[in-house]
Amino acid sequence: MSNILIVSHQFIPHISPRTTRWRLIVDELISNGHNVTIVTGTQQSVKNNNYKIIFVGNKSSSNIVGNLRAHSKNTDLDNKFKEKFYKFLKIVYRLIVRNLAWPDYSMLWLVSIFKERKKHKINYDLIISVSLPFSSHIAAYLINKRVKKPWIMDIGDPFSLKKAAPENNQLLYGKLNRYYEKKFYNIANQVLFTHEDVKKIHEQAFGIDSNKAIIGQPISKFETSLYQKAKEFDYSTKIIKFGYFGIFTNGVRTPSNFIKFLDSLINYEMHWYVNQDSEQFIKQDNFDSGKNYFQSQVSRDEALHLMVSSFHCLVSVGNLNPNQIPSKVIEYISTGKPVLHFAEIDTDPVIEISKDFSNLFIVNRNTDIELFKANLINYFENIDNFDSDKFNKLYSAKSLVKKLYNL
Repeated sequence: MSNILIVSHQFIPHISPRTTRWRLIVDELISNGHNVTIVTGTQQSVKNNNYKIIFVGNKSSSNIVGNLRAHSKNTDLDNKFKEKFYKFLKIVYRLIVRNLAWPDYSMLWLVSIFKERKKHKINYDLIISVSLPFSSHIAAYLINKRVKKPWIMDIGDPFSLKKAAPENNQLLYGKLNRYYEKKFYNIANQVLFTHEDVKKIHEQAFGIDSNKAIIGQPISKFETSLYQKAKEFDYSTKIIKFGYFGIFTNGVRTPSNFIKFLDSLINYEMHWYVNQDSEQFIKQDNFDSGKNYFQSQVSRDEALHLMVSSFHCLVSVGNLNPNQIPSKVIEYISTGKPVLHFAEIDTDPVIEISKDFSNLFIVNRNTDIELFKANLINYFENIDNFDSDKFNKLYSAKSLVKKLYNL
C-alpha cells in the first residue's frame, strides 16, 4: 500500500476529459488499497470519504472564466445591460490571460500553491501531476522540491509545442515555456504521453530518455448496464439521430467540414451538447437549423445515459494536428454504440484505434455517404458483437494502473 499524491488544477465536479480520466484512475488505485490525496483548484460540492481532497486557492476566483460565462448566459438578469457587461468582462479577462498570464489561465492558483505549500503536511510516497493546465506540473514541482519523492507527469496536451491555441503568449514566454518543460522532464521519474507519435515528438524536442517516456493511453470504463441499453435502442427509425458531447477550439478542432459531410445525409438530427462558445462557433457555418439542436454540457453520468438511450450514432471530430487524441472517442467506444469519427488529417491517431473496434467508423470529406450508411446499418444489426474484453485490456483504468505498477 502506498500514499499517492495527485496534483491537478482541475478535478471533479469540473467536466473535462482529464477529470474523468483521473477519477477513474483514483477509483482503481483505491480499490487496490492505496491512500490517495488530491491537491486541486476545483471546489468540491460533495465530500468523498474514499480519498482526501485539499482545495487550494481563492474560492471566489478559482474559476473566473466559468463564473463570467454563467453570468453572461443567465436569462434571469435584471436587464440586458448586466448580461452584456458580464460578456464584456469575460472577453477582457480572456484577452488579459492570453496575452499576459504565465504559464496559463491558472496563474493565480500557482500563487496560492506557493503560499500554502508548507501549510499542508502531506505524507506521500509518489506524486503525480496532471495537465492541462501546465500549472499542475509547476505546482507539483513546488510541493515536491524539498522531499524529492518519485514524480510522474501525465501530459494531456502539448505545452510549448502547441502552435494552435497556445496556452500563453508565445512571443513573450516561448523560451520560458521550453526552459521549464525541459527542466521538469529531466527531473521527473516518468512522463506519460497519450500516444506514440506525441511521445516521439517530445523525446526529440526535449531530449527525454526513451525509458522515461511512457504511453499513458486514454481510458474509460465499460459498463454492462450501459451496453445493454445501447443494444435495446430502436435503430430501425428512418431519421438517424447523432450526438456530439464536447467542445470546439479554433485552430485545434473545428466543426465546419463535418457539418458539410452531415448535410449530405437527408434524414438526420444532430444534437450538440456543447458550451456557449462552441455553440457560437458551430452557428458560424451554414447548416440546417431545423435539424440541429443545442443543449448545454452535462455531467459525465448524464452524458453516458444520453449516449446509449437517445442516439443512433455518437460523433467525434478529429483534431487538426496529430499530437492529440480526442479522448471522448474512447468514452464513446466503451458504450458499444456506433461512433462516427470525422478525420481532418490522414495522420489522425484515431485511425489506428479503429483497427481494434468494429463500432468505430472513420470518415472524412471524401467518404461515400451511402457506403457509410450501409456500414452503419450493418453494425446496428450486429451490435451484440462488440468486444468488451479487448476494450478493457486496452483502455481501462485497470490496464493503465497496471502499467504504472510496472514503472
